[in-house]
Amino acid sequence: MEEKFKQKQVQLDADSSSGKIKIEKLCSLIEKHPYKEDVYRIFDIDSIKTEYISIDYVDLIYKKVNHYITKYRRYNIIAQTKDIDVYEEIISGSNDTNIIFNFEEYVDIDEIRENLKTIALYDSKNTFLDEYAMTKYANNLFKIGQASLANYNVQYFKEMAKNTDGYNKEKSYRLVEHDNVNYLRGITSTRYYEYGIDFTFVVGMLSLHKNMKANPGIEYKIKNAAISESKLEMIVSEKHIKDAGKFGYVSTAVKITTNDLGTGSLNFVNVINVMQKDSTGFYLIPKKDSIVENSSLVINHNTKPENVLTALKDLDGILNTTDSFIEELNAVKTIKTPDELRVKILTKIQSPRSSFKSINKLSDIFGRKIDNEVSNFKKLLEMCNKAEELNIEYDLKDKLRYIISDIILYGKHRDS
Repeated sequence: MEEKFKQKQVQLDADSSSGKIKIEKLCSLIEKHPYKEDVYRIFDIDSIKTEYISIDYVDLIYKKVNHYITKYRRYNIIAQTKDIDVYEEIISGSNDTNIIFNFEEYVDIDEIRENLKTIALYDSKNTFLDEYAMTKYANNLFKIGQASLANYNVQYFKEMAKNTDGYNKEKSYRLVEHDNVNYLRGITSTRYYEYGIDFTFVVGMLSLHKNMKANPGIEYKIKNAAISESKLEMIVSEKHIKDAGKFGYVSTAVKITTNDLGTGSLNFVNVINVMQKDSTGFYLIPKKDSIVENSSLVINHNTKPENVLTALKDLDGILNTTDSFIEELNAVKTIKTPDELRVKILTKIQSPRSSFKSINKLSDIFGRKIDNEVSNFKKLLEMCNKAEELNIEYDLKDKLRYIISDIILYGKHRDS
């Protein structure tokens, strides 16, 4: 995948941030969003538009989101299988190839158009081929240089779609235009609601602002953020920390994510920000059945727009939960065996199927034995801090957080 479409970590530079943004300016991100009026109504924007949201680095993330919605135009079209050709094309001036989706006829809003050539991006090619249970076969043909044979198979099903309604599926094709080139991001049903990085950032910041106004003394800081034109992930932590005994100091944090092409359109997940002296800290993510009530809010792509903002009213149960987290941490029984936990983490990241096995720095962090005593639990937490600070691919970092969380809190990974 091209570098410009990869989700990238945002550098949070304090010298470049004022730590505040006017609500009127924040909402300019959704000026053309189809659900703008709903956001204005549920948050009563007209009455607060001159207020400022004070959250560390909020202005830096605003600039990043604004860049992506300005430079990358997201839109969708409707097309039928009988009108789509899929083939391989060599990139001019190189030996690299692209998989091309050519829409011979399609509907853009309410206008029928013809001949739109797009480059397959993300998992769009496999999603298309999955309809015919030929993904592995076709991908192997592309791999061994038999693209024409792969296209022959596509043409076969295309002809069947012209003659048999059962093969002629009407789908929504999610596109993005960048530098005058159209890319196919994904293929979904026509009843698929996409909210986007702009909507997610705006309602996330408005929700936190609302909570700060209702609970004077609470302050927030964006601790971590990664973004692409289709994905946004932020971890926003309370700035006030509390003593959690052997775990050091902790605070409530919320992980706000959206993935236009994933299983959750908009997610708010309660996490624990564990702080150690002179470190950036790391994050523990409790299971859904933890003692922390309402630990997540997941709004799926099939949620109707009118129900989305109503669901956001439930965020109160995700915020302000530090005391409940400390109660959960004090109940952790795995704390007596820090080296056993270290070994479990190391085994998980070094397993033959692990996506971490080639990251030597990660194995080095957890490769050093520690005394198996409660007094040395601090050393295990320091290892977790170092792992969080590694500059690795963002999806992998999030996967690592779940592994570390499960092993420290429950003694085993939730998938094991």
